Amino acid sequence: MSDERSERLRQRRKQSQERAQDVSGSETDEPAETGKSSKPSKPAEPDKQSEPSEPDETDVDEGSVKEEQVGTYMYLPKSQKKDLERLYNILKAEYEYEYDEEFEKNRAFYPLVVKYGLDSLEGLDASEIRERLDSL
Repeated sequence: MSDERSERLRQRRKQSQERAQDVSGSETDEPAETGKSSKPSKPAEPDKQSEPSEPDETDVDEGSVKEEQVGTYMYLPKSQKKDLERLYNILKAEYEYEYDEEFEKNRAFYPLVVKYGLDSLEGLDASEIRERLDSL
């Protein structure tokens, strides 16, 4: 289902770009834009044109995380996964209560965990790495 949603967002973004090009009168750019994603978008285009109000609503939304970031998969011990989920739920509740906006796991939480985890590991020597591994 998330792949379908991603495809719908891509279609809406593409249609918005095409409308912007039509308004600006730059017809020479249109064939190149259509050629970039012609395989997935051609069959879906007629269906999407029947939804005139939705593209305007999604123009306000941020793009798909899949399009903005690189998917990275990892395996964690169950206890670390549980700690990660617990921390996410706590931070999500606090952040959303304070700022009244969504705190997304893939867009916000995971990049924070990796950034500050990398910062804490930077500059460690081999013996310090061994100590941290032993403490897991």
